Amino acid sequence: MKKILALTAGLITGVALMSAAAPASAQVDVGVNVRLPGVYVAPAPVYVQPRPVYVQPRPVYVEPRPVYIEPEREGEWHERRVRAREWRENEARREHREHDDHRDNDRGDRRGHDD
Repeated sequence: MKKILALTAGLITGVALMSAAAPASAQVDVGVNVRLPGVYVAPAPVYVQPRPVYVQPRPVYVEPRPVYIEPEREGEWHERRVRAREWRENEARREHREHDDHRDNDRGDRRGHDD
């Protein structure tokens, strides 16, 4: 019976101490915490000014080279111009003639005519 009495006395003492400790630990705490997450801030970029570029403006007017034709070659030059003009005129006549004949190709087929 001594064991039960000792156990009961211990329990009563423990409850008494706990009930006395509860009001003693009742404190009012006010805490303000401002926490920021770990933020990485990159350093400001370094500005390297590029080298200046000089662009030379175009000339306002470029004088053409002078043309000199030797006197003995001048006749050849005129002859070439005349032959070129004659060729253009003959080519225009040939194209006009082929168009009037309704030729579709170089074989001379006459389409649409019963000749």
